[in-house]
Amino acid sequence: AEGAQRLGGAGTALAPQLPLEAAEAERAHLRGQLGDLTARCAELARQVETLACLLQTQAGQRNLMSAAAMKAPEAGVGVATGDAPSDARKAFRPSLDMVARQPTHVSQVGNEDLFLLGMHGNHSAHKERLLREIMQADGIGWEEAHARISEMDEFNERYYWLQTLPYRFGILGAVVLACSGSLMVFWKPVAQAYGLNVAGEELPEDVEDISSMTTNQVGSWTWTWMEPMIGTASFVLLCFQFARAQAWKLNMRPYTESMQRWRANRLAVQYPRYDTSVVRSWAKHMPKVQWHFHPTYRRFLGYKAL
Repeated sequence: AEGAQRLGGAGTALAPQLPLEAAEAERAHLRGQLGDLTARCAELARQVETLACLLQTQAGQRNLMSAAAMKAPEAGVGVATGDAPSDARKAFRPSLDMVARQPTHVSQVGNEDLFLLGMHGNHSAHKERLLREIMQADGIGWEEAHARISEMDEFNERYYWLQTLPYRFGILGAVVLACSGSLMVFWKPVAQAYGLNVAGEELPEDVEDISSMTTNQVGSWTWTWMEPMIGTASFVLLCFQFARAQAWKLNMRPYTESMQRWRANRLAVQYPRYDTSVVRSWAKHMPKVQWHFHPTYRRFLGYKAL
């Protein structure tokens, strides 16, 4: 009986301690949750601050005056509208911080801006987009992608001379006709030989030797048979130009556009693992030609060439 009383007294003494220990444990658990929540809030605040800085940087890339207004609203530049008083606009000058991250090459432009440049037909953007497509498809670096694009350029320009042959004949023919036409009108030896042997015209009256005539007099004499030829040639070219304009309205592509499409489709079929639209946009571009009529292929221009 005495032992039972002792046990009963001990149980009575321990009974108030059990809720107290549970409360202490719950408080410790709540403190842990509060600390975790505080840390998460601090991390969220840091991310918000980083995002705000990023948005501010992007706004500065679009409009430097808006970036200045976000940093110092008291400077007089409207933050909400982006407008500024005339005095503030005239006095505005970019600071060193604003131009510190200015892109100097197309490779430093973001993907979306690069896409917009490509939509406007910028060939540098087409090249950079193809480089990034090669990097993504082959899992290689930017420098290594140039080796693949050089290989593609060599394949794309395999028939370059045949494709550009009509233009070269056109340039040569235009220069020859322009020079010969001018000589036939004004140069005395050529004018006399053509007039007597081809046109069947005699020298003007009271003129025994063409050397006694001035250049303008020779032109007036030869113009009687040269005018129909030159006028007819000009009219034919005008009709061809008008026909080409109507073909464009019908969405009928002349030789240049058809040839560029053929180049683009041929390269896209050769490299099917890359995006077709990216490859075709890059392949349509023709290499630059120097004064000696020899092209400068893109594979020889280097990494930073546009």
